[in-house]
Amino acid sequence: MSKETIEVNIAGRSYPLSVLPEEVEGVKNAAFAIDERLTELKSQFAVQDRIDLFAMTALQLSIRVKQLENSKAKIASDENGEEEFTVELVDDLIQRMTSAMEK
Repeated sequence: MSKETIEVNIAGRSYPLSVLPEEVEGVKNAAFAIDERLTELKSQFAVQDRIDLFAMTALQLSIRVKQLENSKAKIASDENGEEEFTVELVDDLIQRMTSAMEK
């Protein structure tokens, strides 16, 4: 499948990513949610260090993912029999994003 190159902004930094066309909106929404959560944490606590803010955001998101895994949460497939959205697909996307950042 062909991938699209998009740019997301998190904490004032720009990150170019290659994603599948059907992932574009989800990745952009996820980046927005992370950035929003970082802003909330920064305003709630006297923490200014980006690493600390990212760590707390990652911890919160990881807890949520584990909750979803434990409950085996899935969004049901649509009427056309499209592939189900699962935790495995999220894990795959995270791995690809991590690989892109290592380059």
